[in-house]
Amino acid sequence: MPFHHCTIRTEDGGMVAESVDVNLELSREDGTEWHGTMTITHLTSLESGRRYQIVLDDGRKAEFMVRRNTFAGGTSRAVAIQGMSPLR
Repeated sequence: MPFHHCTIRTEDGGMVAESVDVNLELSREDGTEWHGTMTITHLTSLESGRRYQIVLDDGRKAEFMVRRNTFAGGTSRAVAIQGMSPLR
């Protein structure tokens, strides 16, 4: 699973977070099926079931949906994401 830094935006282009670490798993090499986990601070607002846009440090971007948002205390939390459009 490759690690990247990314920017997260709302569907309408509003900024949610920058310099977020994300670990991606491509289910298909062409980028049409993918999922991953990102680490965000407790101050970042990501809602389960809502769509967002991810922009990777290598320029690829796609829509994703938050599957699970796990808060285990401290300042960081793990967020499981599912790709909703091809990562290109």
